[in-house]
Amino acid sequence: MSFQIPARYPLPCSPSLVCQDRFDLLEADEWDVPFWSILKKALSLKITDSHGLINLLQTIDVTLRGCATTDHGFLQTFLRGMGEAAEGQFFNRVWPVLVEIALEMPSLFPESSLPILSEQHDQVTLSRRQVACLVVHQFLCSLPSQPWPTDSSPDFRIWYSTDIRHPKAVAAYISSVFTYFGRLAGSSHGSDSPSLLSAEWPIIFRLRTLGVHKSALPHTLPMGCMLRPMTVTYEPIISTKPSLLGIPDGACIVSANKNVGFGQSATQEEMHVGSTPESCPIVLLTPTLQDTQILVVQGAEAMTVVEGYGREARLLETSYKDSLHGVHPHTWQRRVMLFMDALEFDMYDSSEGVPDLLPGHTDRELLKAYNAFSSQQGGHTYSRIVTGLWGCGAFGGNREIKTILQWCAASLAGVRLEFICSGDAQREFADCLRVFTQMALANKWQVGRVHDLLLNLKPDDVNARGVFSYLELSYVQS
Repeated sequence: MSFQIPARYPLPCSPSLVCQDRFDLLEADEWDVPFWSILKKALSLKITDSHGLINLLQTIDVTLRGCATTDHGFLQTFLRGMGEAAEGQFFNRVWPVLVEIALEMPSLFPESSLPILSEQHDQVTLSRRQVACLVVHQFLCSLPSQPWPTDSSPDFRIWYSTDIRHPKAVAAYISSVFTYFGRLAGSSHGSDSPSLLSAEWPIIFRLRTLGVHKSALPHTLPMGCMLRPMTVTYEPIISTKPSLLGIPDGACIVSANKNVGFGQSATQEEMHVGSTPESCPIVLLTPTLQDTQILVVQGAEAMTVVEGYGREARLLETSYKDSLHGVHPHTWQRRVMLFMDALEFDMYDSSEGVPDLLPGHTDRELLKAYNAFSSQQGGHTYSRIVTGLWGCGAFGGNREIKTILQWCAASLAGVRLEFICSGDAQREFADCLRVFTQMALANKWQVGRVHDLLLNLKPDDVNARGVFSYLELSYVQS
């Protein structure tokens, strides 16, 4: 029996969310009381330092979940590392604003719930203040679990515990959240700085489902078109700097997990979402992506720049002003993040061949990428799409096959790819890709012929691990 996902996600202010008043904050006689009543009382208590904040978070955790789910050790260390002046400014100027925004939830969300994205309800548009309210509650960890099976956390608890595997990355994500909070309060550039919320625009979350069956894909798209020009750029180290985000008129591919969201390490998705708190509510809106689905997020402003992968990931700049000052604030209104998940091959036995070439896999990936690349509305196309290796790290995808499929999909969608390779491990691949693209463009290769040649390959063929060379030889002969 398939799991039935409800139409809406209950928020902390929902009357249906009840729990025990374990700390007797309300001094009520009832056994079960609305969680919102307890939370309002807890937030009314004066918090002046990190110790008080940790106590509040622990109270919320135990009240909502019945037990402590994290020790808050890493967050406590982070708060103490802020320094006395920064900590004082946070609790004197920023914290009261966060409490105010958190308590606005019933008026910001009159239905006490969020619509969950689905094929039938494919877009949720929120004001920046609504998003800020959700992010504050993610920080407070006052949100219930998502009503669908997922490994994505609804809140930031996964960044708080002592046993963090990638402390530099998580510190960068928490820094992004605190930078965001500072800008909500207008305290990032001094006391006279306007709040981030003074520049209002909608933040749009859109689930795009391509209603084309995979087996029909080659017959429903213009496979006779030529491969379009593609730029290959090498970066010594990967980062989320603005020039790699596709702004203002393009888009950036986020190589996502099928359960989209933030995390504790430094995958590309975790870096992009972790540096952009306004995108974090995707975990509350987006059930597991299906083969024909991608997620589009528009209007989320980055707060920091994160660079590096894995344990080497870190905050590039310590302030919003230093890292993102070159981007006009309203440019972020047009920022587009395209979340697309690749097939997961990490459990396949590589000795048995290349799983990318198993039946249905190439068309699934081509369809997924085409869905993302053709997602701009209003009959327009993106000026460029910034992408890179997709599903080729932990997911175990083949670099050459995945790159060719992205190139074919972009050509079908009529957009130009800017393909980013980064780090020493991708330097040689960048050189090979440049040579391959120049050759294919010079010979005016057609998408359909490239697609057919890929379909002719079997997972255990000798050419399966050298697809660039195979295509160069086979295209001339076909």
